[in-house]
Amino acid sequence: MDRAEFTLSRPVCLSLPVEEVDKLLREKDGRCALTYLALLRAGGKPFPAESIGLTERELRQTMERLCALGLVSAAGRAAPVPADKPATAEPKLVPAAELPQYTAEDIASRMLSDAPMQTVRREAEQLYGRKLTTPEMNMLLGLRDYLGLPADVLMELIHYVFQEYRAERGHAGTPTMRRIEKEAYAWADQEIHTTAQAEEYLQRKQARQELAQQVLQVLEIHDRAPSRTERGYIASWLDMGFGCEAIAEAYDRTVVATGARKWAYLNRILMSWHEKGLHTPEEIETGDPRAAGKRRAANTAAPAAERDDLDRVEQLLRKMEQTNT
Repeated sequence: MDRAEFTLSRPVCLSLPVEEVDKLLREKDGRCALTYLALLRAGGKPFPAESIGLTERELRQTMERLCALGLVSAAGRAAPVPADKPATAEPKLVPAAELPQYTAEDIASRMLSDAPMQTVRREAEQLYGRKLTTPEMNMLLGLRDYLGLPADVLMELIHYVFQEYRAERGHAGTPTMRRIEKEAYAWADQEIHTTAQAEEYLQRKQARQELAQQVLQVLEIHDRAPSRTERGYIASWLDMGFGCEAIAEAYDRTVVATGARKWAYLNRILMSWHEKGLHTPEEIETGDPRAAGKRRAANTAAPAAERDDLDRVEQLLRKMEQTNT
């Protein structure tokens, strides 16, 4: 059909900035355009994904794309940005204050009709040793509906947060619901939507924690827990790809140079290796001039030590011969 046959049924009334319309047109993504219109219609507040025919996960992905285009702020509200400002590469998730809000009637209805969430509620109440408050139930429903975490994954997450909290403090206390929410966002970032994925993620996290404990042993920290700053240093070194042997070498150099465990000095050594692409002991020995010099000194010292040993043996043999005669 000739497109000239089609016209709008009413005069043009466009309340969007032309720059925003151009971005949507260039994107050529109907889902982005539809989501943006629905967000404007909702006054910048969260709206049900099903109202525009999307799943919660699809809506979240689309919102992140709109964030990257600069059409939506990190908090999920419409926020045009100047054309010369670069788009955010990694938009943050919507904070707790922007999760869907449910009335007490909505929560009661869900608890009657949603069997999986009934199980989550009972499990959480058993761990807390009390009934959940309405705001706490609102948060759990919001995490499931907005982040798309299935009930069984959410239950796995709650158990993990309790175990981690009690392991840190050495007593049977209870974490805040805010801590559970924070971990839920981390799982959503990792796209954990099945119990198998959750199990794999927790195994990786456990391996990382064990490696961090080994680093503490290397740094001779035995009688206390590391501070937040110290944990930050260790986490950054592991993120760079260093293992215990490389960190031990850097620690040894730090103590020799400064006479103490100087975290900033140690960090500078590891940062310099990282910038050169040196992470394993073999790479460090080959690529670091100081390591090469240390190796040469060791090689020259070894023959001298061997000669000293031979001299002592010969002297001992001569004494034994004199004694026998």
